[in-house]
Amino acid sequence: MECLQYLIHCIHSNINDIKQIYLPTSIAVTALYLPIFLLSIFNQSITKLSKWILTIPIVIYLLFIPMYQPVRSIPLFNSCIAGIAIYYVQKVCEWLLIRRNEFHQWSFFDIQHELFYYRVYTQSVSIKKLDKKKKKEIFYTGPIQFNKHAQSLIDISCNIIKYYVLLDFVIYSLHEIFSTDFYEKYYKKYLLVQIIINQLGGCVVYLFLMFNYEIVRHTLCLLLNRPLELIPDLFNKPYRAISPIDFWSRWHQIFKNTWIELIFKPISTLICHHWPYLPKFISYGISSMCVFLVSGIMHEYTVYITLNKFSGDQIKFFLLQGLAVLIESAFKQQFPQFYISKPIGCVLTFIFNGITAGYFIQPWIPFFCDKKILKYSFINFVIRNLFYRY
Repeated sequence: MECLQYLIHCIHSNINDIKQIYLPTSIAVTALYLPIFLLSIFNQSITKLSKWILTIPIVIYLLFIPMYQPVRSIPLFNSCIAGIAIYYVQKVCEWLLIRRNEFHQWSFFDIQHELFYYRVYTQSVSIKKLDKKKKKEIFYTGPIQFNKHAQSLIDISCNIIKYYVLLDFVIYSLHEIFSTDFYEKYYKKYLLVQIIINQLGGCVVYLFLMFNYEIVRHTLCLLLNRPLELIPDLFNKPYRAISPIDFWSRWHQIFKNTWIELIFKPISTLICHHWPYLPKFISYGISSMCVFLVSGIMHEYTVYITLNKFSGDQIKFFLLQGLAVLIESAFKQQFPQFYISKPIGCVLTFIFNGITAGYFIQPWIPFFCDKKILKYSFINFVIRNLFYRY
């Protein structure tokens, strides 16, 4: 009888989860994909329409879907949906504003290839680097060394395990910090504590993205026969950065070229067209700050969808980082002979990122503490079971 009651309880619980979480999430993901699907079908018949008439409504639509209340009320899943919306916005803008001349020639499968595989995982977005004659291949048919390919799969598998263990340890550490009065007592009082906790929060972001990306790379290598050397790294060891410029040149290797094409180059061209005598370092500086501003707005959008509030902290973080990049660039131009050793530069960058990262992670701390999400680490599970047993 108790087993039957437990079974009924599990069924009701799963039905409620389907109604409250999985069904709205599935509908939202489908709604986000709808414009991509329509563009894939009608891409050859929209060449006469203005690119802005197409782009602006699609962007508004994609960014509105995650703001719909049934979607916003789903913890964590709403962040994922917001991330998908931002990614689709980026791809639609790239297709319609930058690559319009080639976009109308693509087939339905070409567009799906571009969206889910080809451009994202194989080469840079930069048009100058694109070989238009190169055949797009979902399944790689070129020469491949099977011994090297097998070794690549082993290496990626080891990376997945490594990133999971590190991520689990950092989550456990943060859980211990936030579950006690240590955070309330010492965070605002001591700068060193702030830097360490902020850097741990940054480590969670880095390790989480690397863990998931390595799974994607493993899938592409295993299922699509893609050699590992044709799949770029998501990050280029940002923990080795010796300056703000070096840090952002190592962060998000895949998407940084998209922001250059969508924001930096158009704004630089616009400034040079209207103010041709303006020094280049000013026009480039304004364009760079616009890239950081848009990135901050996109992250602020994710925070708003998840937490239902606008804090402005994400924008502050990215503007401070952009300002640091400009100051470093101007300093190097004024004092080209000035040199800082790599260890000192690494320490200074660590301190600066640790201080400014407070703006990045602060909005998320109350959310994770209230939802008690950080307790779901394997280390925490083992320790709790051992503690209760002995």
